[in-house]
Amino acid sequence: MQNERIHWIDIAKGIGIIFIIYAHELGSHDLRYLFYSFHIPLFLFLSGIVFKPYSNFFKFLKKCVNGLLIPYLLIAFASYVIWAINFTNFSFTGNEEIKQFLSIFYGNSNNGLMDFNNILWFLPTLFITRIMFYFLHKFVTKTSKLVLSLFLISIIGYVYSIYVNLKLPFGTETAISALVFYGSGYLWFNNEKAKTVIYNFRKILFPSLLIIGIIISTIEFNNYGQQIDMRLLHLNNYFSFYFDAYAGIIAWISFSLILNKNNILEYLGKNSLVLFSWHFILFNYFDKFRDIFFSKNFIQSIKIILPTLYAASSILIILSINNLYYKLLFKMFPKPQTK
Repeated sequence: MQNERIHWIDIAKGIGIIFIIYAHELGSHDLRYLFYSFHIPLFLFLSGIVFKPYSNFFKFLKKCVNGLLIPYLLIAFASYVIWAINFTNFSFTGNEEIKQFLSIFYGNSNNGLMDFNNILWFLPTLFITRIMFYFLHKFVTKTSKLVLSLFLISIIGYVYSIYVNLKLPFGTETAISALVFYGSGYLWFNNEKAKTVIYNFRKILFPSLLIIGIIISTIEFNNYGQQIDMRLLHLNNYFSFYFDAYAGIIAWISFSLILNKNNILEYLGKNSLVLFSWHFILFNYFDKFRDIFFSKNFIQSIKIILPTLYAASSILIILSINNLYYKLLFKMFPKPQTK
């Protein structure tokens, strides 16, 4: 299993990014709730797996800034410019344009903020989650106490979601619950017995947890009338929220271990950040193209396949542009030959 880790992690990330892109084009009643019940927790869990303790906080902070904060700011600024040019008649001075620009620094896409690319909320939230876990891991060194701490944090996050309607900078309110999945990913990956259980029973765990998760999340959705949404802090029932999330996490990790290697999914996993960051902007252009060239009756007739078409098209376009970018970059700045 030691040699397979990088493969199945990338496979799981590839599966997760497909689900995220696909679900963003689904309607609220078109089974979107099935994906929302676990896709963000899956990415958080996988991020926790690759957490490495640093003795020096500033080195860890620098890594997080370079890996998350700088990409977030660059993508957010670019997204804002694209949004302003296409949807505000080239004006950058109106109240809405100023509000949206300032929301980049607030890093929370709730309450009408970050309309230029509101899915970017995940990057600053993950940044805060990593910082929070760094200090939790630093001061709670015993595994049993760390498990207990995460359990207590899960309760705090859930209570906050019900009784507090305050949206904090960088999605810190969401990072409280996100910390639970991030920390459990770290704990699981560093426990050989826990890893062995999933690896040995992966062919049973995948179908059984998939079916159970579908049933529970469907009951949950019908009872509450809304999907689980971590960004909005719609967690519904505490027990089913965490059960659905972990059922999806374990099911798709088990599936990734069953596959072992898959070049396509691994490639998608390695490029999950760029796919995540840009697909929603493409969806806006797809909508404009669709409305111009096709009638409402035709659009309605192909509604069932639109999410697949949007997801596949955005993935192909983003990866093609990304490949072209790196080819041009390497031509302009070739790597020095090593002897």
